Amino acid sequence: MGEPKDLNNPATYAEALVKAVLNPNRELLAAWLAGVEETAQTLHTLPFQDWYLYFADRLLDMMPQPELGFQARPKRTVAAPKVGRNDPCPCGSGKKFKLCHLESEENPEWKLCSPTPAIRAMAIARLVHELPLPRLEKIPLSLAAPVALTEMASVYQANGRLEEAINLVKQVLDGDRQDPFLLYDYWIARYAEWLVEAGRAVDGEQFLLGEFDKPRGVQPWQVAQKLAAFYIDQGDLANAETWVENALQGDGENPFNHYLKGMLAHFDSLWEEAVDSYRQALKFSDRFREVEQAYMQQLVEDALERAENQQPLDEEEGEEDEEEDEEEGVEEETDTEDAAQGKQS
Repeated sequence: MGEPKDLNNPATYAEALVKAVLNPNRELLAAWLAGVEETAQTLHTLPFQDWYLYFADRLLDMMPQPELGFQARPKRTVAAPKVGRNDPCPCGSGKKFKLCHLESEENPEWKLCSPTPAIRAMAIARLVHELPLPRLEKIPLSLAAPVALTEMASVYQANGRLEEAINLVKQVLDGDRQDPFLLYDYWIARYAEWLVEAGRAVDGEQFLLGEFDKPRGVQPWQVAQKLAAFYIDQGDLANAETWVENALQGDGENPFNHYLKGMLAHFDSLWEEAVDSYRQALKFSDRFREVEQAYMQQLVEDALERAENQQPLDEEEGEEDEEEDEEEGVEEETDTEDAAQGKQS
C-alpha cells in the first residue's frame, strides 16, 4: 500500500489527468489516488473512500478529451462528500469527526480546483506520447492547442510520417506564437531539420533566413544559432562562422554558442581556439537547468578532450551531437513541465 497522491503537486495533478484519460474507471482512479492501486478492493475499506471517489469523478470531469481537441467535456454536477464537525467520523470509530480525523494528516483535502493552464498543458504533452496512433488521428486539429500539435508532430516524425509532422509544425509556426508553454526556438529548429530530412534543404535554409529577418516569439540570435548549426550540418563552414559570430553577439554567455564556435575551430585544426571556446562553453553551462547542464557538460567535455589531444572531430559524430542537442532542447526557455511548476529561465 502506497502513499495517497498529493494533487497540490502540479506534476502529480497532470499525471492524474493522464491516468483519467487512459483508463476512465472511477474506482481504479480513486484507488490510485488513495495509494492502493495494486489492491483496488482495499479502497472500500478506507474511511475516506467516498472522498477519493469524488476526486476521481472531478478528474474525469476535467480531463482533456483527445476527441474534443483536448478540451474538457461539459461539466457534470458532482456533489462533494460532506461531513460536519459533529457528524460521526467516516473512519467508523464512533467518535465525532471533530474529535477524530478532522485535524488528522489522514484526512484528505477534498476541495479540488480546476487544473491551471500549465498543468493542463503538461498533461496534454504527456498524453500525446501515450495515446495509440489511431486515437491521435481522431483529434480535431482545428481545436487542438499548439502544444498538442507540436507533440503530435514529434510522434508522427518518429513513426516515419514526416510530411504530416512538417505540416503540423508549420500550422503552429504560422499562428500567433503566443502560447506560453511552447519553445518556439526549439520548434523552429525542428521544422528546419525536418525539411532537410525531407530533401528540402533549400526550403529549410530560406525558412531560417526568413525567421532571422522577421523573428516572432524568439530572439534573432537564437535563429542565428540555428542557422550556424544548419550550415555546419550542410558542411558550409564559411556561412556557419558568420552565424556563430552573430549568435555570440546576441548572447555572449550562451554555452551552445561557444560550443559551435569551438566546433568550427576544431574542424580547421585550430586546436588552441577550439580548446578556448569549449572551456568558455563549460564556464557558462550553469545557465542551463540541472539535466541540461549535465548533458551540455558531457557534450563539451568530449569535444574538449579531442581538441586537447589534437584529434579531429569525427564528422558523423559532430552531426549526431547537433541533432541530440536540439532534441534535448538545450535552451534557456521554460518548457511545459517547468511552466507548470512556475519556474522561469
